[in-house]
Amino acid sequence: MNKNDLMQRAIDLAKENVENGGWPFSTIIVKDGEILAEAVNSVQKSHDPSDHAEIAAIRIASKKLASPDLSGCTMYVVGLPCPMCLTCMIMAKLTDVVYAVDVEKKDAALSKLPLTDALYDLVSEDHGGKVVSYTHMSEFSEQGEQLFREWNRDF
Repeated sequence: MNKNDLMQRAIDLAKENVENGGWPFSTIIVKDGEILAEAVNSVQKSHDPSDHAEIAAIRIASKKLASPDLSGCTMYVVGLPCPMCLTCMIMAKLTDVVYAVDVEKKDAALSKLPLTDALYDLVSEDHGGKVVSYTHMSEFSEQGEQLFREWNRDF
């Protein structure tokens, strides 16, 4: 799968999660062209505030590789990871993130989750950019933002 296919898959997983009563977040972790993990945000189902797609995918990929070191992996997400997920990524040495929606657009579309702005400010102004390399696939931004808006309307 190429980058576009992987990002579309992430968006499709997030849409499916929303259709099943979840939140519009998903994560795919890839290494050497192989999908190691796919996960969605399951906070609504598990009632666990840490049950984010990024952390779930990191757990799956780490188990598959039998290592907490995810160096060389790439993470595909619809919106940039929250500070909790960013911390877990850094601990896993997962430093390559491909995303569709930037923080400002994500937070504007997700008005039901008002704490995210303050959390990002606590982490840093560059969202961990000194450690993590970000690639913005802006051609998917509108699709991701629309998903967030639809979910927000129904939440």
